[in-house]
Amino acid sequence: MTSPKNDHSNITRFQLRSLDELAQRPKHLQPPLMHGIINAAEITVIRADAGVETSPFMYLLGRSLATNSDLGPFVTAGAVDVLLLDSSGHAAADAAFLHVLQQYDRDWTCADTQKHLTVYHRHHEKDSAVYLDTLEGRNALRETLLARPHTKVVILDDLESWLAPKRDRRDDNVNLEWVLEDLSKRNIALVVFDHATKAGDRFCGQFLAHTTNLIRLTPDSCAPTEIGGGFNIVRNKLGLSDKLPAKIQWWWAVVDGEFKTGWEWRDPESELSAKEIAIAERRIQVCNMAAQGMKQKEIVLALGIPQYTVSRDLAGAAKGAPGPRRSEVITKPLSSGGETGLH
Repeated sequence: MTSPKNDHSNITRFQLRSLDELAQRPKHLQPPLMHGIINAAEITVIRADAGVETSPFMYLLGRSLATNSDLGPFVTAGAVDVLLLDSSGHAAADAAFLHVLQQYDRDWTCADTQKHLTVYHRHHEKDSAVYLDTLEGRNALRETLLARPHTKVVILDDLESWLAPKRDRRDDNVNLEWVLEDLSKRNIALVVFDHATKAGDRFCGQFLAHTTNLIRLTPDSCAPTEIGGGFNIVRNKLGLSDKLPAKIQWWWAVVDGEFKTGWEWRDPESELSAKEIAIAERRIQVCNMAAQGMKQKEIVLALGIPQYTVSRDLAGAAKGAPGPRRSEVITKPLSSGGETGLH
């Protein structure tokens, strides 16, 4: 048993004397895998509000970590092996998005993605429901990681789908903490997506080491839903040295046959209306359809807009002014306090 005097020395040794010292003191044991959002060998929970589709961000997060490509303002620290566990296979929205990635996103089809990103679809493999808090699920994950010994990130698409329902609990159920210890011993980061479920509440309360490891995805009324999608990324800043904003608007779209993602840090005083954003999206759609060989009458029928609107949009494009880009529409220039990014 240690002396109370020694305990007192250990406590006072870690006391902080100033905010500057607090800012400089590291909160995490290892450098981040993706600055501002994913920490190495730690648990990160990404919780989505109702109506927010998480699959696009999940797939792009896995791709970015596997290819060392930044995701908006979040900078990667090198390519790592990623295991992405999809519980239910592709819903219609997932299939459509993956088709977009395969057709337009060079990073998704590149050799690095194929080498470093492994995607397991429980539904496509025709496996019975295997839960991580059962002996069968724990052993299956262990075997997968043994086959991929360099894995540094495991991503779960939906926390609740990977935990055994109470009605299905059997004698071989294991403590979820044991599974997390398996990952920790291998120095593997766990990224969990959750749709604001009670299971997510319990998980966060029990296993999250830092509030900075909790990310929220909230609806964004200005997301380009007609040609892509998006949402707000809300996070807790990592400290005084963290220069990224706490709330970032992230989006993806197909523009002129190219897959693009972008992000904005909007100045509330200069934020334009959702109607103005819709106009910019419509102009892009009209130009894309015309480039595909569609006639104006066909575009009118497809979009349900007047003939003169189509003619005006195409005339503007012919003059070299097809309308402002999304990053220009939504934000002020950098010098005015906003920040944008487009990849």
